[in-house]
Amino acid sequence: MSETIRAAFFDIDGTLLPFRATQIPASTRAALAALRRRGVRIFIATGRPPIHLPRLHALDGVPFDGYVTMNGQYCFLADGTELYRHAIEPAALRTLLPYIEKNRLSVGFIEKDRSTFNLIDSRSEAHCRAMGFTTGNVAARIEAAPIYQLSAFFPAEQQAEFLAHCPGCTAVRWNDDFVDILPSGGGKPQGLAHVLQALGLRREQSIAFGDGGNDVEMLRYAGIGVAMGNACPEAKAAADYVTGDCDADGLADALRHFGLIGAE
Repeated sequence: MSETIRAAFFDIDGTLLPFRATQIPASTRAALAALRRRGVRIFIATGRPPIHLPRLHALDGVPFDGYVTMNGQYCFLADGTELYRHAIEPAALRTLLPYIEKNRLSVGFIEKDRSTFNLIDSRSEAHCRAMGFTTGNVAARIEAAPIYQLSAFFPAEQQAEFLAHCPGCTAVRWNDDFVDILPSGGGKPQGLAHVLQALGLRREQSIAFGDGGNDVEMLRYAGIGVAMGNACPEAKAAADYVTGDCDADGLADALRHFGLIGAE
């Protein structure tokens, strides 16, 4: 490698943690520990908001150095130091409200420390129950605090129409049931850029692992982009290297391939 890797970024679902699993594979946990022993800082890079992370007990015991959350819209170090925030313009959210009310769409308005849904339906019920999310006055939340992301539950074919009613926003999807709505220009690469800047590192000194549609631009941005074997076709096409599945030692194998950890 022409550049020494000093920071590694990992998606959670489908990358660190197999879908529907409750534990990070032992080989992945060992590889993360070996990477830190080599002096590489490790970061979560996820579409999930900070409020989700304490519920992900699979991550317990892994000393991550920081977090790129809400697809890069809110980034912070492990000690809570805020590095970057990028909220959706309130005017766009006000424009959206009549559309989601008329069409009875279930949408979560995601703040740093809370998520409020306008309504819960058959698409969003399981997700909201698992995360403990409830309904509330989303119009009031728009005025009360920055909204960094929307979790909108509708099929892919409805996406263009939704965005037409939410000006200045874009969409990334990593789950069949819902899509994450971000401010235009947002995404995981912007989060990585601000973390690396805070660390005094260049993008060429980073490696990123992902599997979903919201990881595509991150894999292109990082010095090395690694797609898991279970990744979507778009993520694999964007990556520099495709490794094995996340539940088949894929992450550890890739780190060994690039000489970032040994055979331990």
